Amino acid sequence: MFPLIPLLALFAIVGGGVTLVWYEELSKPQQEEADRIACGYAKDIFGKTMKELTKAEADKVAMLTKQHFVN
Repeated sequence: MFPLIPLLALFAIVGGGVTLVWYEELSKPQQEEADRIACGYAKDIFGKTMKELTKAEADKVAMLTKQHFVN
């Protein structure tokens, strides 16, 4: 049987690392804007604060926030 859980964990670690690198490359004002945007997405989509999000929800918020800056 294929070890799916370790593979998913690896993808989560790599994805989180890539997001952290992206965030750290932003200027301080951009980081503050990204934080505000992420909090807005968390509240609008999930009705939660950032601290209350599950890992999957936090990943979704991070992806949307990153897309906001790329587009």
